[in-house]
Amino acid sequence: MKMSSKFTVSVQMLMLISVSESKKVTSEMISESTGSNPVMVRQLFGKLKKAGILNVTTGRGATMLLKSPSVISLWDIYMAVEEYSSKELFKFHPQISNGCEVGRFFEDILSVHLDEAVQAMGEKMSKITLTQLIDEWRLANPDKVNKCIHRDMPEA
Repeated sequence: MKMSSKFTVSVQMLMLISVSESKKVTSEMISESTGSNPVMVRQLFGKLKKAGILNVTTGRGATMLLKSPSVISLWDIYMAVEEYSSKELFKFHPQISNGCEVGRFFEDILSVHLDEAVQAMGEKMSKITLTQLIDEWRLANPDKVNKCIHRDMPEA
């Protein structure tokens, strides 16, 4: 199964914005941190803004979370930036034979189980918050030195 990087890039950028506190975080800085294109980052800004997770001020370029990281779950982020139906996650070949005894009912039978798998994924991801990831990052980074944030970054 192949998925895009929109979700993981979004989680990383929300963490970066959260731990940057009073520092101004730009799409270029997030692009550098995530290794993704600044245009993609700005597109993700738009999706997260539409979902009520992020506020991006034009002109000043200030970004800030609209909700506490403790109430933003991985599923919230995923739903904001990705297609989340089982039909998007699991593709069936478009030319399955209806003349075949197995092929005729294959998608209907398997889809039920795939829908359950996506539901289970959503339930699990709903329990993991941005705060939890930030806490885990702090444990992994005890010196709290974020080398992705430039020292010459202006204050917000």
